[in-house]
Amino acid sequence: MTVFSVETGASRHIVGRVFRGRGLQEALRELVDEHRLQTAWFSAVGAFEWIDLTEYSQAEQKYEEARRFERCELLSMQGNLSERDGEPFWHLHATVSRREDGRDVTYGGHVVDAVVFALEFRIECFDGLALSRGHDEATGLRLWSTAGGTSDVAAPAAENRPITWALAAQASAGAEPAVAREYKPARGEWLDHPKFGVCKIEGLSGDGVCIIKLPDARRKKIQIGALQILAPRQEGTRRIFPVRPKRSSR
Repeated sequence: MTVFSVETGASRHIVGRVFRGRGLQEALRELVDEHRLQTAWFSAVGAFEWIDLTEYSQAEQKYEEARRFERCELLSMQGNLSERDGEPFWHLHATVSRREDGRDVTYGGHVVDAVVFALEFRIECFDGLALSRGHDEATGLRLWSTAGGTSDVAAPAAENRPITWALAAQASAGAEPAVAREYKPARGEWLDHPKFGVCKIEGLSGDGVCIIKLPDARRKKIQIGALQILAPRQEGTRRIFPVRPKRSSR
């Protein structure tokens, strides 16, 4: 047997963007839940605050230690969604570029995670197909191994009206990032504040007052309830939560 293949048709296309400061994997999990995704193909362009990339050693049949690239342009991202061990699994590869010593350098690899600066994506959904990953002896990877039809996954009902750029702009203008979970940083962790920079949390009170230590060692009190807390990133021993003011509901 030379190939494993199955014929299907794309039943839906989804386009959108991920908001700045959001964790990529967190955003992908939200998309699975919001659009009831099961099997899909993903492509995107944009930029990242940071991205962790790795590569697979064919000789040792294991992934190398991930390398982080900060403040980089996303030239291309391709990947897919299928099932692994009974759970949705995103498999993504990316090519990024950044300026180093006055020249543009390109890197690529398997995506571990990232924090978005700007990201616009397109998803092709295959709602009539369930692809599943299993262990492949020849490569040591978890590759597509079985396929079946689905009867329990249905596309959300669409309104019977044409999609126009005006409608897309209206939806984008009024959109808020979906909140899949509530992040609650603790004393000793860090906030990445748009005005004050990366600050250490030195105290939290029951009324929502947070005491932070600024990069210049000054202390300041802020109302943490007035901030939207985004998915954290890990920098060495520091767990850093990007924050930004909550959008007014008016």
